[in-house]
Amino acid sequence: MSEIDSDLLAKLHDFVSVSELSRDGRLKLPPERTLCERFSMHRSSVRNLLSVLQSLGFIERRQGSGTFLKMPEPVFIQLYFELALKLNYISVDHMETAREMFEREIIQAAATHHTAQELETLEQLCERIVTTTDINDGLQADYEFHEQLAIMAGNPAILIIFQGLSSVLKKVLHHRRVLARQSPQSLKKTNETHIAIVAAIKARDPDLARQAMFDHFETWNQQTMRSYAGS
Repeated sequence: MSEIDSDLLAKLHDFVSVSELSRDGRLKLPPERTLCERFSMHRSSVRNLLSVLQSLGFIERRQGSGTFLKMPEPVFIQLYFELALKLNYISVDHMETAREMFEREIIQAAATHHTAQELETLEQLCERIVTTTDINDGLQADYEFHEQLAIMAGNPAILIIFQGLSSVLKKVLHHRRVLARQSPQSLKKTNETHIAIVAAIKARDPDLARQAMFDHFETWNQQTMRSYAGS
């Protein structure tokens, strides 16, 4: 992380420390003049910093009401990973490996914490993956399937990380699905591993779910690499 990024996060941390709950229960920053006095900053510096924080989605300004802290959209984390890829700080292989490790943990929590409605959504997405003949619909259903598992884990931190990786993961999924489509049998085998995942989640068996996810990635890697070798 650059020195500018570090300074921004440090200032955000400072601002959070002096924020107060508003009447509607939201965290509200003090007026600009108070921030200037509290942190010995020029008014222009505070305004510039607030503008940057607003553009990144960390704050929301409301005319006549004040400035409020808010959760940024996943695009903030997405940008970080996309830049890391372009700058060769991480590779697609790094992302894939991290994703596999991450999702083997996610699925265990999903098997334990999911609701009946969440399971129904997962089953519907699985059906789309298995039956669709449209590559873009298959890609979207595949992404939503794994995102649904992150939702079912019941941990907001997990969902934030997953959504932050989304733009990169979609690119990887698209590339690998294009490879798998070159062999209908490979695509069929890969798609059907989602059925075993759903069955394990439905059984509320975290060990079985972890194994199903392991098998999913093993099949995914074998079949897409086989398609790649034959192309």
